[in-house]
Parts: sequence; C-alpha cells; structure tokens
Amino acid sequence: MTCRRSRIGLALCLFFFINGALFSSIPRLCAQSRDESAVRAAYVFNLIRYVDWPPDKRQLDIGIVGSSSAGDLMQSMLNGRTTDLHTIRVLQSPTGDELQQCGIVYIADQSSAALQIGRLKNKTALTIGESESFVRDGGMVALVKVGDHIQIYINLEAAQRAGVKISSRVLSLAVLVKPAQNAKN
Repeated sequence: MTCRRSRIGLALCLFFFINGALFSSIPRLCAQSRDESAVRAAYVFNLIRYVDWPPDKRQLDIGIVGSSSAGDLMQSMLNGRTTDLHTIRVLQSPTGDELQQCGIVYIADQSSAALQIGRLKNKTALTIGESESFVRDGGMVALVKVGDHIQIYINLEAAQRAGVKISSRVLSLAVLVKPAQNAKN
C-alpha cells in the first residue's frame, strides 16, 4: 500500500512539475514577444534621428499597418515623444488618406506588405517591416530577429528611389540587401 501511494505521489509530483514548467514558460514567451516589439519600437525611434526629414515638418506621423499588439506597444512607447525637432504621432490602422500623410509606415502584417509598399510607391515615406523578404520585395528597412537580437536590413535602392536619405551611421550597421528583380519598378 505504501509503495502504491509513493508511486501515485511521484506521478502527481511529476505531473505538476511538467505542467508547471509548461505554464511558467507561457508568460516568458509573451514577455519575449513584448520585449522584441519594444526593441523594434526603440529601433524605430532611433532611426528617426538618422533619416533626413523635411526641415519644415514638425510632426512625424508613423502609420502602423497590421498587428495590433505591435501598434499598441508603439503607441504607448512613441506617441507624443519628440526627437530633434519632430513630435511623433502614431496612427494605428491608418486610413488611405492618413497613410499618405505618414513619414514612416511600419508594416507588421507581412501578408499585406507588397500591397502597402505599392500604395506608397511615389511617396517619400520610410517603410519598415519585420522580415528580410520585406526589403527584397521593395520595402526600405527591415528589423529582423536573428538569433536573440534584432538586425537592421536595408534596401538602399528602394530608399533612394523614394528620396529617403538614411545616415551612413545606420548603413554601416545594417545588412544591405539587393531587391528582387520583380521588386524593381
């Protein structure tokens, strides 16, 4: 009888240990995702300082297209902050007219990236995404998770075509990516 109880006790301890390990990792995964989004928001804020903006533009609008969690975090971290002479305003899911007013368009939804890039083709707006394919398909800057850090990828041709001037300081830290043949237009 005591042998049976000890096996049941051992099985229960093992069950709670395994479930505890699984459930305790869920908040860590959520925290990692939030931390990754916070790092991307910090990169966006710092990129603002290393791009030439029109001198008469006092307000810099950042349009967030896609994930509401990324937008919520950028909203809380960046909205109302100032850098140099610019006050930042974050617009989540901007309308077509609002999107045309944005100096930065952050595209968190990779499935609609090509469509959004196409809408901004003749506009001077810095486009930022989250995958290397984003810059290969015509986006300008991608903040890509590589291992446990974020790496900047830049499609310099796309930035130059749009008239966006990115500082050589950023370019020296970035991976420069050539656009795919079908993205050149």
